Amino acid sequence: MAKLIKTKPEDLLNLQSGDFAHFVSDGIAINDVKTFEPRHRISNLDQTINIKTIRIVANILFSCTVFAAALISGFYPISLLIFLALFDLRSVKRIDLPINKTAFIPYKNIEEVKMIKGMLGLNYAHIIIKDENGNISLKKLKLYDSQSGWNRAVVLFTRIGKLNLTEKPVRDLSHLKRIVVGNGIEYAVDGDELLLIENGKFIEERVDPFKYFRFIAIIGVIGTIGAAAAKVTAILRYYEYEIIDYLVVVFFLLLTLIPVRFVRKTRPTILRKSDVRGLKITKKEFAIKVKGWGGFNFLIKHNLKFFSPEGVEELKKHLSI
Repeated sequence: MAKLIKTKPEDLLNLQSGDFAHFVSDGIAINDVKTFEPRHRISNLDQTINIKTIRIVANILFSCTVFAAALISGFYPISLLIFLALFDLRSVKRIDLPINKTAFIPYKNIEEVKMIKGMLGLNYAHIIIKDENGNISLKKLKLYDSQSGWNRAVVLFTRIGKLNLTEKPVRDLSHLKRIVVGNGIEYAVDGDELLLIENGKFIEERVDPFKYFRFIAIIGVIGTIGAAAAKVTAILRYYEYEIIDYLVVVFFLLLTLIPVRFVRKTRPTILRKSDVRGLKITKKEFAIKVKGWGGFNFLIKHNLKFFSPEGVEELKKHLSI
């Protein structure tokens, strides 16, 4: 009978799933107990799964099914379910390595470890693995949601010499003039650039939250207008002149207004004066027109209720072209 060896607390890393990562003499073993046995040392580095390909294929099949159901049933609003596929696809582009399924990772096969801070305390250790054939894969460890869990992971991965915890130095904006443009939102004036500060933080690598949703919004506009056109065609073809038929057309056109709002909306982290194409100030909004795709411009909108009179003039003066 194999001898059960209880892992020392200083060599054990608690994971979010209830599993444990054991940092033993020659590798990392992942299991659901606090003991380490010979069977836990079995390594299967060649067992990988290409999540990106699976998700793309699954979304294509789902989209085709949705469109087929809409055409067969004649109930065109069902085509709006395509939003679910597009919402999922926006994160697929960030997947660049197959996922490794091994439960034991020899230290010699670990290229590096990256610590990833996610939302809602969901932090990860991304272990980059290189097998004997030179294939690169990724093992994700979901860390226990506490600062102590994060700190323990940093200590353990540093100890084995594999941690890449290089952090970009925080940019000092304390000396820059600020313009309040929203609830907890400010612009810091840095020469010909406006730096977006949200809740006191400037995150330079932050992605425009409307970047991926813009494509989804365009599909939504096409889908709702197409549904309205299909209904009008049905009215003319089958002489459906009931009030409910006209209301359906109006409903689709009103529904179009929802995605239309997001087609041109943007909120970049760094707003350059050279990208500004115009300004529009109404009773409620301060709208900034910025360079988009070719001649298609995007809009940054701020509610004027958060501005001071001086702030309006300051922002207007800075962005004047």
